[in-house]
Amino acid sequence: MASSSFFTNNDFMPHGMCYLWQADILWTSVISDVLTALAYFSITIAVITFVRRRKDLPYPWFFLLAGSVIFVACGTSHLVSAIVIWEPIYGISAIVKAVTAITSLATGIVIWVVLPFFLRFPSPSMLTSKNEKLQDTLDKLKSTQISLVESRKMASLGGLVAGVAHEINTPLGVALTATSQLEDLTEKLASRFKLNNITRKNFEQFIDNAGDCIELISRNLNRTADLVSSFKEVAVDQSNNNLRLYNLKDYVSKILASLKPVFKDTSYQLALNCQDDTELWGDPGDIAQIITNLVMNSLIHGFENADDGSINIEITTQDQNIIFTYKDSGCGMNMESTKQIFEPFFTTKRGKGGSGLGMHIVFNLVTQSLKGTIDCVSDLGKGTQFILKFPLDKRNDLTAVIVDH
Repeated sequence: MASSSFFTNNDFMPHGMCYLWQADILWTSVISDVLTALAYFSITIAVITFVRRRKDLPYPWFFLLAGSVIFVACGTSHLVSAIVIWEPIYGISAIVKAVTAITSLATGIVIWVVLPFFLRFPSPSMLTSKNEKLQDTLDKLKSTQISLVESRKMASLGGLVAGVAHEINTPLGVALTATSQLEDLTEKLASRFKLNNITRKNFEQFIDNAGDCIELISRNLNRTADLVSSFKEVAVDQSNNNLRLYNLKDYVSKILASLKPVFKDTSYQLALNCQDDTELWGDPGDIAQIITNLVMNSLIHGFENADDGSINIEITTQDQNIIFTYKDSGCGMNMESTKQIFEPFFTTKRGKGGSGLGMHIVFNLVTQSLKGTIDCVSDLGKGTQFILKFPLDKRNDLTAVIVDH
């Protein structure tokens, strides 16, 4: 007799014969197998749907292996078990059971390989706790950054105060000397007057010398008054929000005049090119802070170890926007530093007093307060250029008070 293959069923009797076609036993077995098969197929569809929608799932192939292969094989095995009640396809049933056994065994081995990873995988509650800690750390960092920014602003203002105070000493010293000399001349003339010993020549000399002293006093006191006036306006604007319409060239000139003391005893040159009638609406303190930080950045970084240098500021208008170009002839920066120049706490002077907040303050003022953009272009040995673009008039706040310049 020829040997039977797995797909031969003529030599076998249906499994129902074992149940003697007893209806209660037969249908209990069939219904149980069919329901189990449907459950496995349903689980397979659910697993595939889950893996497709969860793109962040680790080891998706493992879930597809466990869900698709095992459940399909198990479901098919139970479905075939129901069929063999009437059709004796025991060979096919054996193949299905073998596939199920192999895939189950493979999954049973693999699961121990990936189990350590899944044990380390954070649960939703763990992720929530970590997110809360990260948010708390971020809030503290932002608070610290705000404090450091305010400290940096006050340090900048303090440096301006020291520079202006030093510059004022010179004209005040000359005025005091001239006042003392005028006092001596007056006392000598008074003594001669009391002795009735004043000659025409004595009086003419007194008039000439007194005139020179008065001229020195007047010129130097006016110089002092101009410095104090410029400094007062810039200092007040740096510490208060003062929304108004102002002449940009006049105001920038006052800022540069206030910064001139830091250029004392150097050959660095400051140049401003701006139309006389350019007017800007906003907080002048923003411009003061921007220019102060840009200039100090050039002095500290750009002109380090340089005997001379130049800073050129060019202000033009284009389509209701200000194009503010700041350029120094300093040492420049490499590409990496240029990309990080506006990042908070980035500095090439780490450990040497550099806070890394000066250019970050400039970026925030330009992008947030002035509602503009700022770009940095720099090459080693070729200086650094900052290009600012912001609107001439950004009046959206109806409560703002406009004050003529």
